[in-house]
Parts: sequence; structure tokens; C-alpha cells
Amino acid sequence: MKSFAKSNGRLAFLPLLFFLIIAIAPSMRAEIKAGKAELIIVFILDGLRPDCINQQDTPTLYFLRENGVEFTNSHSVFPTVTRVNSAALATGAYPGSNGIVSNSMYIPAIQPNRSFSTGDYLNLIKLDQISGGRLLFTPTLSDRLYQQGLKYVVISSGSSGSAYLLNPQAAQGAGVLINGYFKPDSLVAFPAKVNEDILSRFGPAPPKRGSKQSNNACVDWTEKVLMEYVLPELKPDVIYNWLTEPDHIQHSTGVGSPQSVEAIGNDDRNIGLILEKLKSLGLYEKTDIFVVSDHGFSLVNYRLNVAQELIGAGLKSAPESDDVVIASSGQSVLLHIKNHDAERIENIVRYLQKQQWCGVVFTSGRKNRIPKEREAADFHQGWVAGTFSLELIHEHNRERGPDILLTFPWSSKKNVFGYAGTDYSSTGGKTGPASGNGSGHGSMSPWVVRNTMLAWGVDFKQGATVRTPSSNVDVAPTILALKGIKTKNRMDGRVLAEALQGGPDEEKVSATTILYSTETKDSQYKAIIQVTQTDNQRYIDKSWRIQ
Repeated sequence: MKSFAKSNGRLAFLPLLFFLIIAIAPSMRAEIKAGKAELIIVFILDGLRPDCINQQDTPTLYFLRENGVEFTNSHSVFPTVTRVNSAALATGAYPGSNGIVSNSMYIPAIQPNRSFSTGDYLNLIKLDQISGGRLLFTPTLSDRLYQQGLKYVVISSGSSGSAYLLNPQAAQGAGVLINGYFKPDSLVAFPAKVNEDILSRFGPAPPKRGSKQSNNACVDWTEKVLMEYVLPELKPDVIYNWLTEPDHIQHSTGVGSPQSVEAIGNDDRNIGLILEKLKSLGLYEKTDIFVVSDHGFSLVNYRLNVAQELIGAGLKSAPESDDVVIASSGQSVLLHIKNHDAERIENIVRYLQKQQWCGVVFTSGRKNRIPKEREAADFHQGWVAGTFSLELIHEHNRERGPDILLTFPWSSKKNVFGYAGTDYSSTGGKTGPASGNGSGHGSMSPWVVRNTMLAWGVDFKQGATVRTPSSNVDVAPTILALKGIKTKNRMDGRVLAEALQGGPDEEKVSATTILYSTETKDSQYKAIIQVTQTDNQRYIDKSWRIQ
């Protein structure tokens, strides 16, 4: 087992794990009392980086941050893409547990030789059908609230797939799901009564616009339904509200572009209007609010056609062949090898590790020996030399997970608007340098892993900064704790007790940051992954290859 420390300005191998941060504090698993809030709202701003919040452009978000709790070490769930994090927010579980492992997934029964997009809810319905009702492998927040007689509403201007994952039970009567893009002229919500009410009162949602234009009108329609119908008439106990910007506009114009700043400002304006609505309904002082994003964002400076690279190397026979099927999450790629052929897996990994465009590679734990993580001293190592384990990053799933997961190189260089972070990304087109301000996510770069998380309300501390690690997987457990709901099935996430009134002092919570290393037998390829642990929870900070 190896790790790294800095010595005379250079990284050096050490024989033992190198602990960057060690603090001592009591466990946070003490009994959490139910909160006072009647309503909990989770605002999910797709792709919002925390460094885009400021007093001038986002006065409402700035107010919530300054008067509530700011989580300065919050994490997107890896792969750092939308539907993975939608499922994590819905279940409080990681991809390896809940079964949603990527933005695109490979299930042979759905498509035998290529992956499918989880952004289309019809694909998710098909997956649910062919898996015997196992779209998600773990219970959802919707399940748990419904069992307690509480009303849960999801209202989203994002993709139909990301909305559906937040409450797939709505079609069967468990809670409410609103998205203007299921079938815009006829189906915008479940159940049927809510669908009829919205279409008759608000009409169809406006069409989504091209890549160079923001979808502010889609956000506005959705937030109007929330303010004028959901809050006063449905009277929910918990709301998940997904705002599709700034993700859409940042993909084409970049973080910090005038168009992106304007889109974030429109989100902020809508959230401000919702706060005013809460005041008029007498709920302002009876509400808890989370503001999170599903992931960060970074400039794409190089694009890789991984399929063509593998074909050129003789490791995949054709673009549509099923010997190697590629499922892209943008800045990370999942490779599914037919019959899990060990020799082909090793050959592909060896090839990848020799390419300058290869970042960090993951495979499952030791072949034919996948132990419980803490029973093995080297659980972080993948079974192929020079790889980390999928178990380490919560991505191992026997039914749906990849045989190989590949990340690309990243840097902290700034884009033209002054925001740090560049990444390589996969493409179906030509391999080569990228031009313009096109941006994306999916990587294990800190600029993409680091997401927005704020909390404000009657049950949260005021003006507090929480530096211990947190994640989107922690939101659902915290909501259940605030509602006084105890569950038999423990979630992967934890209750963010240090943010709650009466919780432990936020500066006295233990956290340990560890650097794990891996290398090939010839030491020609070396990589590092940084992990932070608190209260027996493991958060993935970043990983990189040593060039």
C-alpha cells in the first residue's frame, strides 16, 4: 500500500497512508430530534458552481448563504453528472447501491450493442419494466415519506429523466411529479388530477431553446407553477425543485459568461419570489431550505473519441460492436466488456495507461475477491495493476456497473471569464483540441466535484460555515431526520448534524483526508486519489495521474 507526501517540492512514495488532516471529536450519530419546520424545500440549481454566488448577481442566494449554513467542502456524487446525482438525492445512496451509474448506461436487454440516455424518462420506464420494478435498487425519499403519510412534490424544469428519478413512484400515486417535458402538450405531471390542473391553468411549458440561448422561460414557467399552485394548493411537506439553468447555457458559453450570469440571476430572482410567497402564506419562519447543485463545471479543452481510439488499437472491432460498449458521462467514460473477459480488460487498461490522454483508471476490487471494504487493507486497489477500485468510489455494481471506468486529465487553468478548471471530454466526433468556451462535467476534477450546498431555515444554524465534507447523498437522510422519521434501511449518506440547531460545533467535527496511490508494475504509470472521511463516511475529493 502506498501514498504520497510532499518532500522538497516533489511527490514521494511513502510506505504508509499519509493523513493530511486529523481532528478528534465525538461521533455525530447521536440522536437527532425532529425539526420545527412544516415545509422543507430543496432547490437544485443544475451546474451551479459555488464561486458563482455573490451579492451583486445573486442577492437571494447570497442572503441564504450569509444567514444560514455554507458547506465549503460539499461534493457531487461521482460520476459528476446529472442523473447520477438526481438518483443520489432521491435515495440517499451512491450509484453502486441505487443502480444509476452514469448519464448513459448499458443494459443489453434495452440496447444490445450501445448505451442509452437516462435523460429520457421513457428509457427509465423501460428499464423499470425489464428489471421487474427495480429502476432503483434502494428505497427512495418518496417511499419513506409516503409511508409516513407525508406529501412529497418534485417540480423540475430539467430533463424528463432527471425529474423522473427524483420520484418514480408518482405515477403509482406516491407523491407528485411535475415536469413540463414528459409530453409537453398532454403530460406534464403525475398523478392525472395534477396534470389536468396544471395544463388548464398554466398551459404547456415553453419549448426548450438551442444551445446558445438560455432556458429561462422554462424555469419561469416551472417556478410559477410552484408559487401559484404547488405551495398554496398542494401544501406539501417536502419539495424538490430542479432548475435547469445554468447547466444548459454553461455547456455552450462557459462558466462566468454573460449569458450564464444572466441565467443564474434569473434563478435567483425566482427563488426570491418564492421566499416572498412563503411570507404571504405564513410559512417563511416555518420552512427549511437546501440549495444544492448536482455538479460543478469546467472548460473542455480537448475531446476524445474513445471508441475510435480503441478500434485503432485493435481492442474494439467496430463502432457498434458489443465486444466493448462505451457509456459516456462526458468527462468520464464507462467501458463494458463482453462476458467481463479478463484478458481483454487487462489489455485495454494497459493500452489506456500508455496514452497521454488517459487520466485515472478504475476496475473492480481484486479479481475473484471482492471483500467488504474495511476487511482488506488494500481495498482501494483495483484488480488490474495501476487502477483504483470501483468500490472505493462507490461505483461498483455487479448488474449495471462498468468493467473499466476512465477519467481524463484536468488542470486548474482559468477560462476566459476567470473561472478555474479545464478537462478533457469524450466525444462521438473527431479527437482533437476543443475551441471556444464549451464546458462540461463528469470528471474527478475538484472544479467539478465541488458543488454548491447551502442550508437556511428554522432548524439550521445561522451564519455558520461547515468545513467537514458533505455530499448530495446526505440531503435525503437529513430531511428524514428533520421530519423525525427513523428508517430500518440505512442510507449511504449521513445526517448533517453539524449544520443543525443544537448539533455539534461545526469546528469540532472529525475529518481525515487520505491520499491513496496506485502504479503499474513497471512504475511507468502512477496515479493518486484524495479521499476525506468523517463519521465513517467516505467522500471522493479528486484524483489525478502523475505525469
